[in-house]
Amino acid sequence: MRVQFEFYGTLRDAVGERQFAREVPDDATVTAALRAVATDHESLAPLVFDGEGRLRPHVNVLVNGESVRARAGGATPLAADDTVGAAPAVAGGCA
Repeated sequence: MRVQFEFYGTLRDAVGERQFAREVPDDATVTAALRAVATDHESLAPLVFDGEGRLRPHVNVLVNGESVRARAGGATPLAADDTVGAAPAVAGGCA
């Protein structure tokens, strides 16, 4: 099935473009789909996954605009034409 991906900030820099589509297996989860993209873009994996292969907590991952944290996390299943978005968390400012 075909899934859309959108990357922002340093994640966009790692893949070289903001948005693209990719074929993933019909039973793909968010984690599996992101790993598939990371096989083509080696610098993406350490930005998205921790040493144990889990999604890093400071990376915001969305499916169709909804945080996967509100769903099943990295185990969230995907459907054809879903959009997976990923962006590093933004912090900072001044007091």
